[in-house]
Formats: sequence, C-alpha cells, structure tokens
Amino acid sequence: MARREEIPISEDPLGIVRGEASYATFEFSVNPDAEISFGEFVVTKNRAGELVLGIVRGVENVNWLLTSAKSNFNSLSLDIQEYGESLAENEEIVATVKILGKVANGELQPNRVPIRNGEVVYRAPDEILKTIYEPEGASIEIGTLLLRPNVPIKLNVNELVLRHFAVLAVTGAGKSNAVAVMLKGIVEDIGGTVVVLDPHGDYVNLRLPDTGDKKVNIIEARIKIDELDSEELANLLEVHPNASIQREFLARAWETVKRENKEVGGAALLEMLEIKLQDWIRKRSITYWDEKKERYVTEQLKSERTETVRGLIFRIRRFLRNYGEFVTSEDLLASIKPGMVNVIDLGPLDEVQMKVIVGKFLQEVFENRVGYEKARKNLSRTGNKEYKKIMEDIEKRYPALAYPILIIVEEAHIFAPQGEHNETARIMGRIAREGRKFGVGLGVVSQRPSKLNEDILSQMNTKIILRIINPRDQRYVLEASEQISSDLMEDIAGLGKGEAVIVGQAVKLPALVRIYNFKELEGKAGKGQYGGEDISIVERWEEMNSSNYEPDYEIDF
Repeated sequence: MARREEIPISEDPLGIVRGEASYATFEFSVNPDAEISFGEFVVTKNRAGELVLGIVRGVENVNWLLTSAKSNFNSLSLDIQEYGESLAENEEIVATVKILGKVANGELQPNRVPIRNGEVVYRAPDEILKTIYEPEGASIEIGTLLLRPNVPIKLNVNELVLRHFAVLAVTGAGKSNAVAVMLKGIVEDIGGTVVVLDPHGDYVNLRLPDTGDKKVNIIEARIKIDELDSEELANLLEVHPNASIQREFLARAWETVKRENKEVGGAALLEMLEIKLQDWIRKRSITYWDEKKERYVTEQLKSERTETVRGLIFRIRRFLRNYGEFVTSEDLLASIKPGMVNVIDLGPLDEVQMKVIVGKFLQEVFENRVGYEKARKNLSRTGNKEYKKIMEDIEKRYPALAYPILIIVEEAHIFAPQGEHNETARIMGRIAREGRKFGVGLGVVSQRPSKLNEDILSQMNTKIILRIINPRDQRYVLEASEQISSDLMEDIAGLGKGEAVIVGQAVKLPALVRIYNFKELEGKAGKGQYGGEDISIVERWEEMNSSNYEPDYEIDF
C-alpha cells in the first residue's frame, strides 16, 4: 500500500465522508461551521492514502426530524412546535463530489482506489489548483476560476491555435469580450498574427491594453474581382444556383473578357463584362473563347435567351451601384501584417458578398501557408533552390503568411451554416482538419451553435462556452463535444455574464471561469474601448427629446 501522506491544509475540516463512496464519487457531511458551494474544489484521501481532488456537484439540506415520510403540513407543523430549537441540531448539509483524480507531483492522475468512510474532507488549497491548471509551454491568461479569484486560468497557445477553438454563447453573454482578452494575450504577450473576420464591425474600434492601436490593423473588405471564377462571380451577383442557363452565359462572357483584358482589373473588368453582354444582344449572336477547343466560337443568340442576358446586365449594374466601391484589383492578403490583430471589416456587405470574400480569402491563406511549409520542408531535405524561391516569393508578397496565423471567424454560422454546402464552409472544414500541419489556426464564434456546421464545430478541440439557454443549442453543443458531460451542460445554463465553462486541449482540466473584463484591462492602459457594444436606446431618445437637440449630420431633401 502506498505511504499515507498528510494533506497540506491550513483550514478547518470542511466535512467527513459518509455513505456510499467509490473511486469516482463520494458524499460527505458538511461541517456546520463551514460554508460550501456548488462547484467548490475539495481534497481528501483514498484508501491508499493518496491525495484525491474532487469537485462538488450537489449540495443538499436534510433535517432528520422532519423526514420526507411526514409530508402532511399539519403533522410537520406539530413537529416543529414539539422539537423547537432542537430542529437546528438535527439539520445536516450533504455534499456530493465527483472525483477528478489523484494528485501526484503536481499532476492529476486517474484515481482507481475508493474513498474510505470517515475520511476528513478539506477545501482544496489554491496552490494545488494553480499547479494543476498551469499549462505546459507558452500560454495566455484568460480569467480566474469562478469560485477561486486567486487561481488564474491559462490556455496553452499551441493547443488553442493549432487544435482550433470555439467561443459559444447567447447574445450579450460576453463572446466579444472573451475574444478580445484572447487577442490581447496572443498578440501583445505572445507576438502572434491574428485575422478577425468581422461581419458587424464589432472590432473596428479595438484598442489593446498595452499598445493601443499600434498592433491593430483595420482592413476594409475588398473584392478582388479578377481572381474570381465564373461560379464565384455568379454567387457574388446573386445568380440563383439553379439558373444554369444564365450561369452558362455568364461563364462564357466572363472567361472571354478576362482573356481579352488581362491588364484590366477591379470595377473596370465588370464594366467590360457588361459591354460584352450588350454587344451580344446588339448583334444577336455570341462570340466567346472556348477553352476546350482553344478557339473562338460564334453562336446565334436566340430571341428567348435575350432576356436571360439582359438579366445578367441588370445584376452587374445593381452590383456596381451597391458595392462598386468595394471592388478592387488589390490583393486582400497583402494587407495582412505580421504580429498584429488584423480586423477585416465586412460590415458594409451583405451575407452573399461576405461569403464570397471570406471563402476566397481563406482559400488563398491556406494555399499559401501549405505552399510555404511544404517548400520549407523540401528545402531542408533536398536543398533545391526552387523551394527557396517559392518561400522568398511568399515572404515578399505576403510577409504574414511566412509564419503561422490564427483566423477568427465571428458569426461563423453565417459562413458555415448547418446543412448548407458552400465553398466557405468547405475551406473552413479543410482548415479544421488539416490546418495544424501548416500553421493555420481557426477560431469560430457563434451565438447560435445549432445553426453552425456540425463537422466544423466538432473539430474545435477547445470550447469556451458562455451562457447558452436554448435547449436545442445546448443539445447540439453536447453532441458535438466529447469533452462536455451533461453535468457541465447544467453549469453552462446557469452561467452569468462573463462566466464560462472551458473544456478541451488548451486547458488541463474543465474549468468554470470568470473571464477578465477587457474594458478593465484596457482602462488601466487608458486606451479607449473595443467595439461590439449595444447602443443605449434610452440615452439616444433622451438626447433626441432634449430642448437643445440638433442632429450631428446634414439631411438633404
């Protein structure tokens, strides 16, 4: 039998083990002078004298004089009168504990020995919890244990980024705050490169606590039109997927225009496309470049197809009118800066345009990272200078992609919805499966987990789950997460704002955490606030109804 060790405790006993006890659970009678809370960490010894750590999963108040058999109100009233002050002496608080493991050399190991009745239970010291939760390797601090403000919770950065993560919660529970705290740690403390795909402009005013906006790069979303194939362009113009004839006309015209105008890009290329389609209608025939035949082909434009072509012209004009300012020939990837938070502001676009831009962006990031890492590996193996040239080309065009990168997708259910197979979801899925091999990390953020692609969510190996109250979302997260048990899901439903359950490979043990308040961190540095807050309705109305109110903008009639 192992040597019995003294528990390093300075506090009074919390209770004594009683009733049925096993290697996995036990219950104890709580010391009347002690306070006990659901979720508290406790320690005791198993039959081998080894230190065992557990967490309180239930607290029950029992009075043995008022047993459940006496359920009649009148009889209970008589008992209360008869027993009087002695009722309190017969009251007991019973706590149920789930055993997390035995503590050995600062590590948590499986416990295989049952707990003995009569063993004394103590509150786990902060120092034990600090040691157990301390990750190996580089880490970022995200908050503290909910019931232990002196125990910091740190996330292993390699596991967080390369094994991917999800931040899930209802609106207003603190998702953006949690992401902002992680951005501070990854960029300011570690020096990593992050891209935030921001559909609602939540991060355009981001200021980091120590460096303000010096390490924040705001990028206005732009559409590099000349790199799109005909299917991507059709999606951008909102040509219905089932409109096969219209898509075929668009493909012929688009490939022809790109071939004939290789030096033209941006909105000018779309204008050339419109001219080509108008020319077809005017001549009542179409002349296009056939890639398979490697020659131009001319066909008659049937009268019933004229309106099909006119429909394409209408869509091009509408797109240029609404989104022409976002069309460019510049490369979005070249705007990404290493060692910074790069916020791509997608706010001015609608969901269709967002999906096209994000899908193309993710594809190019992944392809360049794959190309760079493969060339780096082959260069060290063969010494072939061609691989060095590939690396130097990427380093010159896209300096940030010569190093690992983390991409955080806000409102991820927009881009990879459950049951929809689009290009954006496809590339997100590929990054989730293969990104770790090439230094591309993925973080997904969503307020509606049940609307997010299940395959992608299941591959997010660390989950930071704030309050989720929708039963469907709760079930969906539970089914997509091997690390989450039903009792943890009960914790999630009862969380307050800024509180989270963190499970997965970036944290040594599932933890109930109070996430740091990013404003308070930032306030210490005096650098302003990040975006993503609700507007104050009442303050705006009070301003509107004040006697000296004047709008701070001009209205043209």
